[in-house]
Order: sequence, then C-alpha cells, then structure tokens
Amino acid sequence: MSLNPKVPVPILAQNQTYIYHITHIDNLPGIINSGCVMSDARRRRGECNATSIGHEHIKDRRMRRPVLLAAGGVLGDYVPFNFCPRSVMLHSIWRGRVASYGGGQDRVVHLVTTAQAAATLGRPWAFTDRHAELVEAEYFDDLVHLPRLRWDIVNSNDWGGDQRRPFKQAEFLVHDHVSWTAIRWIGTMNEDTRAEVERIVTGGPDAPQVLVHREWYYP
Repeated sequence: MSLNPKVPVPILAQNQTYIYHITHIDNLPGIINSGCVMSDARRRRGECNATSIGHEHIKDRRMRRPVLLAAGGVLGDYVPFNFCPRSVMLHSIWRGRVASYGGGQDRVVHLVTTAQAAATLGRPWAFTDRHAELVEAEYFDDLVHLPRLRWDIVNSNDWGGDQRRPFKQAEFLVHDHVSWTAIRWIGTMNEDTRAEVERIVTGGPDAPQVLVHREWYYP
C-alpha cells in the first residue's frame, strides 16, 4: 500500500483512491471525543471548538455556495477532502497567508481515508473535478467517474497558474460529518508531531496509524 502523493491513476486499479483532510493537531481530542470530523456549518453552530486553519472569507463563501448533488445544501454543510496531500490550502498556511492562523504547517496533520470507504459510510457524498466553489465545477456521485479528474495535476507538485490550480483542488465532500472510524491514517510533518499525535490517539477507539510524511509538506 502506497500513500505517496506522486503515485498517479494506478491507485484506481487497486480500487483505493486516497483522500485527505487537513486539520490542526489541537482539534484531534475533540474529533475523537465526538466520534467524527464535523462540517464547518456544525462548527459555526458551536457544536465543537476547533482551531481554524482556513481562510474565513472562503469559509463564508462556502456557506452560500449550493451543492448540486448528495444532500444538497451548501458547501459548508460538508466535510471536504482533497485527492492529494500537500494541498493548495497548506501552501497558503506555509506562506503565512491565512489571516486568522499563523501557527505554521508543522502543527497541521493529514487525516486520510479512501473515497471507497467514504462512499460506504451511509452519508450523502459527492466529488468535484475541480475546486468546488467554482461555478464550472462538475459534480459526481458515482465513483466510476473518478478517472475524469485531472490526475496529472492532482498528483503533481507543479500546479502553478490559474489554468492548473483549480484542478489540483478537486474535492470529495461528505455531508455533515465523517466518522472517526473511517480515518485510517494520519500523516504528520515530523517525528515530534507524530509522537504527539500518537499520544492523543493511543488507547482511543479505532486508532489510526500515524506516519511521518515530510513530502506532504512544503517546501
């Protein structure tokens, strides 16, 4: 089993398409206690206390952008995953461009599952061929359409430019929450963070495997 972000479409032949959700390490105890990763809409309703690492103006827009499949509603009603680690959002964190967060990328962890597992959670879901905020984004609710993603861009570290970046940000969306039991791996930037994550998850139910993946981070 490979979690190498440079491995392209052959992962589809293995019937395992990895998807990645980034969060701050301080959010892990709350996720474990609640038993799930919650949508931003639930966070905003005060159902969990979370350290936000995203652009708040983008989160505001996602509370207004309709979702065309799954359970409908808006993007903020869904837990978003990317199809790759080392995401565009993480690049903004690394560059210090997130106004509400200045803690750096070493405290950010990747929660990893697969599209196949997420599709069997009993939650409405869909995925997009590019950044879900864009009006041009196509939505799909059948995994047979996964090959329609721009895997050459998704799996590449060369995604600069307005023509490529949206496809790097293709999303897998799960309505309302994702069960903690679906998270099978956690990727960290370094050994110190890995050890801290291990202390948090060890002894809890369905503890995922914790791995150092420096290549999932910048530069």
